[in-house]
Amino acid sequence: MSHRELLALLLPPVSYAPNGAALQAELSAEGQALDGTLANADRAKGGITPFHAEQMLPDWERVCGITPSPGAGYQQRLQTVLAKLAETGGLSIPYFTRLAAGLGYQISIQEPQPFRAGESMASDTVWVAEIIWVWLAVVHGSASLAYQFNAGQAVAGDRLSSLGDPVLEDVFRDLKPAHTFVYFDYQEH
Repeated sequence: MSHRELLALLLPPVSYAPNGAALQAELSAEGQALDGTLANADRAKGGITPFHAEQMLPDWERVCGITPSPGAGYQQRLQTVLAKLAETGGLSIPYFTRLAAGLGYQISIQEPQPFRAGESMASDTVWVAEIIWVWLAVVHGSASLAYQFNAGQAVAGDRLSSLGDPVLEDVFRDLKPAHTFVYFDYQEH
């Protein structure tokens, strides 16, 4: 039953002409306002947690200090907010491997070292001295290669799939030490 019908039932039985044009217009306007308020209340109730935030997801991103990547779908943005809420902080390799495991990935982190006389061998890669500020996150498993559209979690306009995982990459770039650069290598095995 709509609010317009409920308001009509509240009228005294003989004081008003229930089919009058002016009264019907007033009941329709007031009923639509109450219907809209109820719909907004349901959206606000869903926004209490990010799981059902829908239109309020940008508010969660703002509160968490997240700027979504261009073209990021709803599902990816939601997972980024959930990861941000679950983070505890840390700068160690075990912290980042646990963080990735929490997102469903098995990773290993490699830190390239510059070529040093007396330590390096002839077959070692020759890196520049600034390589100490770079680290590589190797993401293992074929599931990590594509981000799939999930009915019920994604919305219209989201990509059906994308290579790499912008959620994992955004979370790492947000939490990494500011003076470093992280790049990702997705491997099937």
